Order: sequence, then structure tokens, then C-alpha cells
Amino acid sequence: MSSLFSFIRHRYDKIKGDTVHSHPKESDFRQKLKKELYEYNQVLHHGFPTKPSALAYDPSLQLLAIATKHGALRVYGAPDVEFCSTHESEETVTQLLFIPGEGRLVSLTCDNVLHLWEINSDDFNSTLEEKKTFDEFTSDGSKPKAISVISIFDKKLLLGTEDGDVHLLNLHSFKITDQVISQDVIMQNVPEDCKVVSTGSVEALQAHPTNKDKFLIGYDRGLIVLWDLKENKADVTFNASQQLESLCWNRNGKEFLSSHSDGSYVHWVVDDGNQPKEECIPYGPFPCKAISKIDWKTAEGDNEPFMIFSGGMARGSYGDKFTVSVIQGEKHVTFDFTSRVLDYTVLCKADEEPTDPGLEAGSIRDIPHSIIVLLEEEIVAIDLLSNGWPPFRLPYGNSIHASAITASSHVSNVPESLWKKIIDAGNQLFSSYSKREWPIRGGEKQETRKSRDILLTGHEDGSVKFWNVSSVSMELMYKVNTASYFEEGFTESAEDEEPFRKIGHFDPYTDDPRLGVQRIFLCPVSDILVVAGTAGQVIVLQMEREQRELDIKVSKVNLVGDRDNFVWKGHNSLTVVSGDVRYNQGFQPQCILQMSPPAACTALSVHTEWQLLSAGTAHGFCLFDFCQRRSISATCTLSATETSATDDSSMSRRKSFKKSLRESFRRLRRRRSMGKTKKESGASNRLQEMKSDDGQRAISSPKMQAGRKLAPPTIEEDMPHAERAIEERGASGDGSQCSMVRCLQFADTYLTATVHSPSLLAGTNAGKVYIFSIVLPAYDKRDQEDVTARLSKEITLRHQAPVIGLSIIDGTYYPLPLALEVQNGRAKAPDMSGNHKLLVISEEQFKLFAMPTLKPEDKWKLTAHEGSRTRKVATCTFRSRSDEQYNEMNIACMTNMGQLSVYTIKGLRRQMNIDAINKIDINGIASCILASTGEGFYLSSSSEYARFSLSAAKVVKPACKLTLKDGLRTPEGTPQIIIENYDETHPTSRDSVVSRGELSAADMSLRSADMTQDEVVDYAQNGRTNQRSADQPPLASS
Repeated sequence: MSSLFSFIRHRYDKIKGDTVHSHPKESDFRQKLKKELYEYNQVLHHGFPTKPSALAYDPSLQLLAIATKHGALRVYGAPDVEFCSTHESEETVTQLLFIPGEGRLVSLTCDNVLHLWEINSDDFNSTLEEKKTFDEFTSDGSKPKAISVISIFDKKLLLGTEDGDVHLLNLHSFKITDQVISQDVIMQNVPEDCKVVSTGSVEALQAHPTNKDKFLIGYDRGLIVLWDLKENKADVTFNASQQLESLCWNRNGKEFLSSHSDGSYVHWVVDDGNQPKEECIPYGPFPCKAISKIDWKTAEGDNEPFMIFSGGMARGSYGDKFTVSVIQGEKHVTFDFTSRVLDYTVLCKADEEPTDPGLEAGSIRDIPHSIIVLLEEEIVAIDLLSNGWPPFRLPYGNSIHASAITASSHVSNVPESLWKKIIDAGNQLFSSYSKREWPIRGGEKQETRKSRDILLTGHEDGSVKFWNVSSVSMELMYKVNTASYFEEGFTESAEDEEPFRKIGHFDPYTDDPRLGVQRIFLCPVSDILVVAGTAGQVIVLQMEREQRELDIKVSKVNLVGDRDNFVWKGHNSLTVVSGDVRYNQGFQPQCILQMSPPAACTALSVHTEWQLLSAGTAHGFCLFDFCQRRSISATCTLSATETSATDDSSMSRRKSFKKSLRESFRRLRRRRSMGKTKKESGASNRLQEMKSDDGQRAISSPKMQAGRKLAPPTIEEDMPHAERAIEERGASGDGSQCSMVRCLQFADTYLTATVHSPSLLAGTNAGKVYIFSIVLPAYDKRDQEDVTARLSKEITLRHQAPVIGLSIIDGTYYPLPLALEVQNGRAKAPDMSGNHKLLVISEEQFKLFAMPTLKPEDKWKLTAHEGSRTRKVATCTFRSRSDEQYNEMNIACMTNMGQLSVYTIKGLRRQMNIDAINKIDINGIASCILASTGEGFYLSSSSEYARFSLSAAKVVKPACKLTLKDGLRTPEGTPQIIIENYDETHPTSRDSVVSRGELSAADMSLRSADMTQDEVVDYAQNGRTNQRSADQPPLASS
């Protein structure tokens, strides 16, 4: 009897062990080591801020700020200098201003709240922090309802309102002052011929460039007032006949321009009063759109001044254009953009460089050198010093979505030789751009050791872009346009009509969707690039230093063979350009593989040492020799039931209809069963409560029991998991094509017990793994004898879950290195003595098989334990942050719930798990890239990559600081001491402030409200305060 009990106990423990996947508890040493290896950080955003709404520039510190409709705030300086933050309310930022030279910004959000921000530096660890807010404006009659415009005015902030009033905000205290310039006061100060029933809202505020007591107030209905704040009166009044859009001063302070809604601008001279000197409609005389902003900048020497404005186009002929016009004498260029102009700023040398105090303000020249234009979809910078006014290459804020991103890949540790080749090719490609350095140079970056990392993005228009992601800034290095290899994408650019000039990169429209890029592979050692597209095209390119003429050869392969009942109803394949074509320095096409049917490529693997590639679609996969440019084999993965789905969609209409009916019935049954359960549980709970009231043993409700339980342990604690029941997927499964090839992998492994040989592994949506044995000819006969391949083994997973990752693991539990990595010293030699394992990663589980027997050794059931499915997976190297010599190779995984996890290869034990992406962000999860360095990228929006790191040692984050001049900022909590004009011998300004740096430690306890006028005088003369009399109360401490 005891032996039978032992047998049952043994069988139960074995079944339980297989079900719950338990592990022994980890040691304290391992727990400490995990902290050295793994740490989640989301540190950066690369690309263009999505939905921008406001722009600001500080010429003193040379900083550029961009705010968005989601409340994000980005401040950029020199390359790699970046400060980021977000408004807590996430409201749209409508206006943004720098307080010049102080590293502070003021933002106005759409909820009528002002926010004060500071850039604070601690060595090279700088942050952008919100310090104060102002939200005291209410609907009370004495207070404005909405702020329409803000402007900096001599350490104060002017607030123009929709009611027509102007308020002053003290920037130190961030409190409103008692001084109000109301619409009624304005009306009392203007001449009779300028008085109107209502001025409308305040549309523009401009401080006088030479007089610190005056500023212009522009009203919506055309009234403009030069206001003297010291005298509290209107100095001069101007009245325009059209609705006002903007104002700008000439630096001499004697004249200014106003732009209007009818596409005109008016030249006013202050001394001439209400009579305009000139009225001009640049693109008239026909009706024109409004000039939303205008600038008037004086040039160096005797050169003509610059007139720069946005808008003003003739409605009938050019009303659909988005433009910024630059006019200097006879030179006139209208920059034509592809998205709406939000704002622009003109960078001038006079604002950035300290001026000679002996010069008169009116004699100083602006000397504009650059224009920064903020558009809805990109930033464009224009060089005004170079001939032809060319654009700058952007070091940051690039429009990565100029064409929609359809594929991406990350390459780390690029060799210096290839890096230089890419840079040289990019310089030649972008030779029409400005040769000047980037004009914004604010802040200071910390010099750190950089790796050479490239992010490749494939786009809908057939282009592949190379981005430098070695540091904080993401700069475009080079671009390959594969559309030019096909007749459908070969187009000649039309010449611009004078004075228009097309500028910018954003172009979301593509002539042919078949040109889109689906897969990218770059070998950094052999300089080979392989690009696979939407119409079954696979292009092999080689980096070349010189320009060459090539006639591209096409190799065709049929994946479905002689299936009589198969008819392709999708798009046709692309037509390759015939004849010799001249290709510039850079990646040049060597050959093109065209798969038939021309469906989108779903998987790609390349082995550059063997000169082989394998590509897969929804119909099968092929093996191609790009040395001899011939197809080796083709395998069709279509089942008999799938031949009816012959178009390029992921499911047939018949399957979709069946699936929807089945799900509808399941939903109805679920609701009914839930209703019955609720009724039964409610009745049982009432019965249990009655029993407890009668003095019997109280039994809690299921809800109360769950509340008393401890939180379920995480997998890191190696506790058992309850498993979910996983249904086996049938031929129709979830409606997706089971024949689709999801992953391909080359490897040199053991397909027999004694000899390792080249092989190809392929995984499909049906949970099948095909293993092919490849025979390569001798090295000296590689281009003469044929490569052969045959099917050696096949695996079918029990639940038929899609296989999304395959890898061969050596005896030391490290994946086999990539081609040519070992020969070039980029990776250590693998263990080829045997004990190889096959790692199969499906959407539902990870599983290790022994090679060549394919006996299962270990597994991790992701769907059964977590209820989630694997979406992205990669093997990554994790180095210790304290010991660079120690590293581990582990599996990084992204699930459909937005969770990032790391697993060891040996034992498949989870090391960390983090909620990284919102589970409803399907595009973010689908676009995720897991790099071999332990980093990752995903599209947080269509125009911006979010960068994160799972590695504690590999974290790229801003390391920069901002150095300010002494005394520019009054430290927080410093008392402001207002010194009145107490004596003719000691005249002082009424706004003079004694800062914290001028007070002694003992004086810091004094409050300005407790100081007498005599004490202030004595402090100003002797640097100390007078002693108070004995009958006076003691000073209050702060």
C-alpha cells in the first residue's frame, strides 16, 4: 500500500512540476547581480514632437523650445543638449516665451493658466522643472476671462486679454500687479478720429527696442497704441483699416510694421502719427490670405533690410500653399512647405552677441543669419548667410515620418570604416544643404564614450534612412531610395515656379504602395544591405566608394509551384528599370529577387559569409544564392484549405464571417453564464450572512476572501503560476493565414549526432518549424558549383501557435554569433563541441529542444501564466554596470499587453517584468525594436520614437548643463527690497532689487517688511543695518 501511495505521489509531483513550471529560489548573490544587469529606463524621445503648438527662442542662451498640444515641452540647444518635461494637466500649450538669459520659460495653456519653468543644472544632470503657476484669472468683471497674447517687457510679463485689457505680471513673484491698462483707459487716451465702439481683443504686444518704458498694443480691429507705462498714457495712436495680425519694430525704435488679414502690411513712422508711410500687398492685387507674422531685420553694412513674413498668398491661385517669404531688395524667395506653418523665429547676430555699450541703440544692425520654421509636421532651418539661402541639416527634431515608417532595424557597434563610408555618402547626397554649422549652440554637453549605433527605418515610399542614434540627438546620416530601381518609382522632379521654392522633407503621399519597405538587414562587416518590399521584391545592395553604371539583373522564383487551383488576385510585381543606370557613391544595387506571387515579404534572413538569403511571404519561402544570383529552393506553406485565399489580405471574407458569428454566440453565452453566476453568488452570500448571524461559523463572500489574500507573487520570486486553458488553433484559428512565414534563421548546427553543417530554420503561423540542411561548395569553387538544400527535420507545436523567433544555442547557452563576427573579433567563437539546442519562441511560449534529437528540455508558458502573447523578441547582451567584463546573453520580450520581460536562456527564468507601453497602443507595440545591446525603440506617435533601456549599463540619456551669468536669477525665497527715492543725493530706481548674493548670512534673517527706510540707506552706504532702539519689537525671522 505504501509503495502504491509513493507511486501516486511521484506521478502527482511530476504532473504538477510540468504544469506550474517551478524553480528553486534564487540566492542573494543572484538577486544582487540582477540589479547590476537589469534596469528599466525610458530616457529619450527621438524625432519630431507630435502635434506641436508653440515655438520660442532665447538668443542670449541660444536655446530653442517647442511645446505640443499634449503639454509636452522640449528645449534644444547644441547637438546632444536637450531638456524635456510635460505639463501635469497635459493641456495644449498655446504660447511660449523665454525670459531672456535666465534659462526660464513661460507657457500659456488653453485652460488659461500660466506656467513658469526653469532649467536647473547639477553638474551635467540638468532638469526642466515647473516652478510656479498663475491661474487667478476668473470670470469676475474686474478680471479678464481669457489671455489672448503674452509678451516679455522689462522683467515683467504683459498679458493681453480678449476683453481688450492689458495686465502686468511680476515674473519674480509670478503674481499679477495692480496696474491695469483697460480698454476704457485706452479709449480716453486716443484721438476722436481713432475711437471705435470696441477695440476687440489684444492681438499683439511688442516692447520698444530702445525705450524700456514703452510698448505697442495692437488690437484685433486695427487700433495700435504706443503706450508709455511710466507716464501711464498713450504716446501715439495708429489706426489701420484692416484686422490686425502682428506687429514688429525696426531696431532703431522709430518705425514699425503691422500685418493684416487681407494679406497686406503697413509701414508706420512713430513721429508721423496716424499716417502710414507705406501700404503694400506683396501678392496682390487679388484677394489674399492673412500675413500671420512679419519681421523686419536690418542687414550688415549697406545691404538692403530683410522682410520676412508667413502667409499672404493670393487666395485664388496659391491659397492652398503654406509659405514663408523672404525679401531682400531684388532678391525674393517664397519657401513652399508641405504642412501648415505654425510659427517661425529669425536668429540675429545682434541679439546673440554682446553689444558695445558706447553704440547708440539705433545704429546697431540685426544681421539675421538663420530662420527656424515650425510646421505641423517638421522643422525647417534656413541659412540666410550662404548664397541661395539653402536649408540646414537638422541634428535633432527630424521628421522621421516624412513618409510613413513601415519597417525598422537597429545595428550596434558599426565598424569605423563603414561609418565613414556612410557619412561620406550622406555628405554627397545632401551636398545642396548649407555647409555652416548648426546655428543653435546653447548649453554644454558632457563628453562621454560613444558607440557607433545606427537605426534604419524603411518607409512607404521605398526609402531606407540611416539615423545616428549613438547619443541623445538623432541625425539623418544617409538615405537609399529603392523606388528609383523600378519604373513605377522613377520620376523626374519638376522645377519650381519663381519665386516659389519647395523645401522640407515631409511628403506623406506615395505614388505606389508596392514600393513600401517591409524588412531591412544590414551586415556591418561585409557592407551588405538587403531590403525586402511589399510586392515580393528583395534587393541586395553593396556599399561602394565610387560612382558606377549598373544594369540590374532580376531573378524570379515561384513559391506556389504547379498548384492548379491557385489563382493570384493581388497586385502585380514591379518593373525593374532596364539598361545601364548611373548610381552615386553609397549603397548600389547588385541584384533583385522577385518572388511570385508578389505578396509582401514577411520574413528575411541573410548570411553574408555563405552569400545566401532567405525570404518568406504568406505563401512560402525561398533560399537564394546572391553570389551566383540564382534560386536554390522554394517551399510552399499553403495548405489545401488556404488556396482559396489567394489575395494579399490576411484573411478571406468567408473566414471573417464565420469568425464573427462564432464570437457573437460565445459572447451571448458568456453574458448568460455571468448573469447566472451573479445570482447564485448573491443568494449564497445572503445565506452565509444569515448563518453567521445565528452564531454559526462565518463564511466570507468570495470578494471578501480575495481581499484578504496577499498580492500574487511575481515570477522573480519563482512561485507557481495558475495556468489558463489554451485552445488548440485549427486551420482557421484566429482568422490569420497559417501559411505565413514569420521567421527565418541561418545557423551552423548539428542536424546529425556527429557533424555540424549549415542549415536554414523557418517558422510559420501554423506553429510549424522547418529545418533544411544546406551543402556549400568549396571556397575556391563557390562561384562555380551550385549550393543545394533539402528538408531535414520538421516540428509542429501542440497548440499551433505562430512561431515568431528561432535561434540555435551552443553548449554554453549563448546564441550562435552572426556571420563574420568571429573572424573580425566582434564576437567570441561559439562552442561547437555539441550539446546545441534549438530555441523556439511562439506567441504563447518559449521552448528549448535538444539538437539533433529535438527532445524538449525546458519551456516557459507565457500565455498560460500571464494571458498575454509575445509580439517582439530578441537575444540581448546585458553587461554589469560595475564590471564591464561580466555579461549575460538573455531573451528580451515584448507582449501584446505592452509588457517588457527578460528571461535567461538557461532554465528560461524571468529576470524582470515591466509595464512599458499602454496595452491599447497597438502601433507602439507593433513598432517596437529590441536591440542586441539591451535597448529598445518604439513609436510613441507617428513622428517620434521613444527610447528605453533594459540594461543597467547601457543607458543613453541627456548629460548636459546650462551655465548662466551670475546674478541673472534671484534665488527662490530671496526677499525683494524695494528702495524708494528717499534722497536727491541717492537716486535709485523704484524697481532696484538686492539679491541674495549681496546679503550677509546674518542679514538673511531680515524681512523687507520689517526694515525701515533709514536701515536701507545705512545698508546701501555701509553694508550693514542700524541697531534698533530698545523699545522696538525684535525683527521677525524668515
